[in-house]
Amino acid sequence: MTMLFAAYVRTSTEDHQSPEDSRRWQLNVAEQLIGPHDGHIVAVYHDIDVSRSVPWARRPEASRLMADATQRPGARDWGALVVAEPQRAFSGNQFSLVFPVLAHFGIDLWVPEVGGRVDPDSEAHDLVMSLFSGLGKAERNRLRIRTRAAMHALAAEGRWLGGRPNYGYRLIDTPTLHPHPEQAALGVHLRTLEPDPDTAPVVVRIFEMFDAGLGYRGIAGRLEGEGFPSPGEVGPRRHPRSAGVWAGSAVRAILVNPRYLGRQVAGRQRRHDALIDTTDAALGTTSRQRRQAEGDWTWAKTESWPPLVTEDLWRSVNRRITNTPGGGSRQPRSEPGRYLLAGRVRCARCGRSMNGATMKNKPYYRCGSTRPDYAIPSAPDHPPTLAVREERIVAALDTWLGTLTDPADLDATVTAIIEADQASHHREPPAVARARRDAKRLATELDRLLAAIRAGLDPVLAAGETRKVQVELAVAEGVIRSWDAEADTARPLTHAQVFGALRTAGGMVGLLGNADRAQRARLYAELGITLDYERETATERVHVRSQLSGGGGRI
Repeated sequence: MTMLFAAYVRTSTEDHQSPEDSRRWQLNVAEQLIGPHDGHIVAVYHDIDVSRSVPWARRPEASRLMADATQRPGARDWGALVVAEPQRAFSGNQFSLVFPVLAHFGIDLWVPEVGGRVDPDSEAHDLVMSLFSGLGKAERNRLRIRTRAAMHALAAEGRWLGGRPNYGYRLIDTPTLHPHPEQAALGVHLRTLEPDPDTAPVVVRIFEMFDAGLGYRGIAGRLEGEGFPSPGEVGPRRHPRSAGVWAGSAVRAILVNPRYLGRQVAGRQRRHDALIDTTDAALGTTSRQRRQAEGDWTWAKTESWPPLVTEDLWRSVNRRITNTPGGGSRQPRSEPGRYLLAGRVRCARCGRSMNGATMKNKPYYRCGSTRPDYAIPSAPDHPPTLAVREERIVAALDTWLGTLTDPADLDATVTAIIEADQASHHREPPAVARARRDAKRLATELDRLLAAIRAGLDPVLAAGETRKVQVELAVAEGVIRSWDAEADTARPLTHAQVFGALRTAGGMVGLLGNADRAQRARLYAELGITLDYERETATERVHVRSQLSGGGGRI
């Protein structure tokens, strides 16, 4: 009897192979395990660049797998799960959290380490799987310790540790071949830094201006105004926001960097795992960087590359920097609904997004470019301070939304809601659209293989490739069937349903009044609400735009 399997694979963050190669060999191992039992893989869940320390609930593909596993058997195409490498899939106590859920829904787990199906009633199987979960955690810790020790040892010898060169320097090859035999055979040389003639003088000037008493933003504004290239414009970009703009944070990062003394330094920060939620350890940990005291740094024994500043100047500058980060824990991200209009309020004067801020224990929206010495100059006549309390904006917004359900506008509003709902039903997710393209391509490939066999190609030679195409085609078709079944069961809204909801709640304002903050924020987002805030001498104005209608409100 044919058994249909889902396969879970994970490409490790430490791997240097491509995700496609990692997926291929893990699936080969899985197929060798289930093949003698007439097993076929019809769905693949592949997490890429997700650490094994991340619980399954926080991995994109693993969480999707568990969501599919909890569906009734007829809603999914597979009834068993195969994992080629348990130490890649599970770490710490993850197996003890995942396996009972699979067993509850009647899903067998197959792994090579037990030669097939994991028996939920076998203490030996439970011991083996727990052992591999512990080995997965130990391997991660061992790699971290080994990498850290190697970096400190190489830094003590003055070796460049790789990565992006510091602003003011550029990478060059040294005459010394790489010590690794394979790299040396390819002609790879060790690399080091040399001053960049275009940006090295900028670094020196930054130190001199700060030592003379100028602040971070003052230096950034002066460099931006004089047209000097910023770190985001030199070399590969790290983040789109850093391109072309000098900011105070970039100035500070240069001032505290000891590599401008001409010596390699390692251990300025150390990575550690912090609990996501101290009241729920099952959510796992997240990796944080913690700044280390200068006494814990590893310095090169001799000069590693030409210095850009003297040690006296660097020490003088860093004695003034007293706001060194570290020690305290990072503040948690805002919970959903903390700011109802996050990212939806713009300053009408300068066109920039107004950021959410809590002041006097109330949510406000504040323009982020109110300081005149900031790197990006503000608009003419921009007020020195510009903030508005959220409840003032929401009052005007809800009043305007209430007019959409007045008797004169109710029909148009209901029609717009139904049209938006119908459009969302016809909009396929990117994964489904990709699956349709893959299904078409794979069907063509399968036809070509069959044609080649009919033309005389040895079927044994083509069997492996044919089976691979069939498995990938089954996966794509499974995604398409799941989406089509979900689309059939999700019926679009009707006029009667929308009218009834608005009538029961007392109009749009009634719906908003009965919703909590997270629901209201989601509703504003679904309506496509955007606002321009303008404050004049004696009046304030909010211009509202929405997918339902255009309009404005005055507060």
